[in-house]
Amino acid sequence: MRLRTAVVALALVACADAASADVKMVAQMTGKMMGRSPSGETVTYIKGAKMRTDQTMGGNQLSTIMDVEAGELISINHKNKEVEIWNIADLAKTMQSTGIAASGVDVKITPNGTSKEIAGYKADGHDMTVSVKSQMAEGMAMTVTISGPAYLSTDAPGAKDYASFYVAAADKGFFFGDPRAAKAQPGNAKGMMALYRTMAEKGIPLESRQVIKLSGDGPMAGIFAKMGGGEINSTVTSVSAEPLGDDIFAVPAGYKVKRQKLD
Repeated sequence: MRLRTAVVALALVACADAASADVKMVAQMTGKMMGRSPSGETVTYIKGAKMRTDQTMGGNQLSTIMDVEAGELISINHKNKEVEIWNIADLAKTMQSTGIAASGVDVKITPNGTSKEIAGYKADGHDMTVSVKSQMAEGMAMTVTISGPAYLSTDAPGAKDYASFYVAAADKGFFFGDPRAAKAQPGNAKGMMALYRTMAEKGIPLESRQVIKLSGDGPMAGIFAKMGGGEINSTVTSVSAEPLGDDIFAVPAGYKVKRQKLD
């Protein structure tokens, strides 16, 4: 389940004043990440300080819910009717205690002078690059680089609410991806969160291409280069600010719930 959860989480970027309008985004995604091809439709819902993303992969519907106020990341496997709940504050403490540090986050998003209409709204082109170096141990540094173009819109419905959610999530210490993968590659998790926040502050990403590469220093350089990477392409097909019900962000009745801990 963890690989599929990580892929779904990476798709979120393609896709608030906490008491303001709600947001629903539908996007088409293609690409390859962690050995999987996350192609298909992704639906993202934002209501105040909560976000849910649904995606179907390999015939299995997966959902991820981020509850910023509760500090919880909820992963739902609808096929198996299983739910995993992670406490983000506990995760942050555990990751810090491992001695794996992520630092030197460098995010650059600059206008490239292009624009186009996507899903009925004007979006301005930007070139994005984020680089994060993770010091995993003495002599073992890994650098995660994420780059590519993105078309951001401040005209699309719920743009301010979208930005407010991501700012609140970043301030709370949230990250996107399976928590176990984040522990193994903290630079990747921290870099993606920094990228999402910076992009959200400039507008809703209606179209984006993310190329993710890993590199390293020292004797582990070759291994780091083979650990991961990939490319995620996403295009929003519709976005609206119609009211959303609270039940969208609730754990389905009858599902088996397990509260996870990161050892």
